Amino acid sequence: MNSRSVILLNLRSSKGVVESTGRVIIVQRRERNEKNLLYELRELAEAAGYKVVMEIEQVRLPDSRYNIGAGKVEELARLVKENNIDRVIFFNELKPNQAYNLRKKLDVDVIDRYELILEVFAKRAGSREAKLQIELARLKKMLGLVREWISLAKRGEFPGFMAGGRYAIDAYYKYVSSRISRIENELEKLRKVKSRRWERRRSAGLYSIALTGYTGAGKTTLFRALTNVEGYSDGKPFATLSTKSRKIRIYGLPVLVSDTIGFIDSLPSALFDAFYTTLGEAALADIVVLVVDISEDSTEIKRKISASLYTLLSLGITKNRIIVAANKIDLINDISTLKERIDIIKDMGLRVVAISALKGLGLERLKQKIYAMLPGKVRAEIILRGSYDPNSIGEKCKVIKFEKMDGNIYLVIEGRREIIEKLKGKVGSAVTNN
Repeated sequence: MNSRSVILLNLRSSKGVVESTGRVIIVQRRERNEKNLLYELRELAEAAGYKVVMEIEQVRLPDSRYNIGAGKVEELARLVKENNIDRVIFFNELKPNQAYNLRKKLDVDVIDRYELILEVFAKRAGSREAKLQIELARLKKMLGLVREWISLAKRGEFPGFMAGGRYAIDAYYKYVSSRISRIENELEKLRKVKSRRWERRRSAGLYSIALTGYTGAGKTTLFRALTNVEGYSDGKPFATLSTKSRKIRIYGLPVLVSDTIGFIDSLPSALFDAFYTTLGEAALADIVVLVVDISEDSTEIKRKISASLYTLLSLGITKNRIIVAANKIDLINDISTLKERIDIIKDMGLRVVAISALKGLGLERLKQKIYAMLPGKVRAEIILRGSYDPNSIGEKCKVIKFEKMDGNIYLVIEGRREIIEKLKGKVGSAVTNN
């Protein structure tokens, strides 16, 4: 397969889900102060269905032509040929000219982590919205590559391109631009529908809790433990793409719990935009439960919390709305080790509760912490006169006391202040107590 056929193959596959199978080499170029994250790239590649044959690391500043050095490219080309490699995957985000140069030199398709994440997303997407978000991110990435190919053609560096291929690429560029516009319009409509749904939820008095965390931390397992609803969880990256929500009660108060998309270190900024509505579930939540795998070593815990916090803070979520659920305590035998890791989280200015979502340990403490942090809770004494249905109040609030008095109903309830204020105008009398 020559470099031109590799490029055209990438054009054809970009319109839909790439069939991500085959033998791959994964590559990371890093600077001396950066961490080797090839193990994380391997997990992503395996989640996409690839067989990782080899890992290559280079410590150096980025090369403008290939990202890695020219000598390393020659070595990589030899390894690709000797090991029958189908694709090379870079941890580093590749510029369009670097992707083109590498494909030309290696004579196989080359993708970066951004494209790999999109492949994983595409395999796991269920909702219409998630599929559109993935296609949008993929097409925006392709648009940059097409611009580069057009630039190379004008400089005479794309053999044969200025013949019939030129018109094919021009047509494809127009198609991509048009398709991006249509998807953005459709997503905007979906976002408006979701915004109205969020508003109705708040007006109904429901508190909202978003479960977030680094991918693989156990969010879906915790969601299942809190809601008793079965959810897909295989321990691989990005098992959850489309937000799942269920209504439960925490000490009598109605609460909507949502399982949201997982985070990952150095997530490309374009993916924030692509998954705006999914991330918006966390941004609008009353409380964010940040699930952390406490069984990992201290350095990993700190790195993954920092990566998660970067995302949450960029969404406008402050630390006073966050509870860290230090998950998988059942995998730690040494109490002093657990305490040391808990202290690391506390030193980052975060509230923390130690749990095991799988074993059900510490869940009551977590619920107590959530209940204590729910904002704007007030209590009120209400006398219902006439035919007002007390069950409708129970749907929106916690009923603490219920008594029948002289044909009326006496209630003590607890809920959001705004809901209690609305009830005052509908019932016979009410006295609010903070």
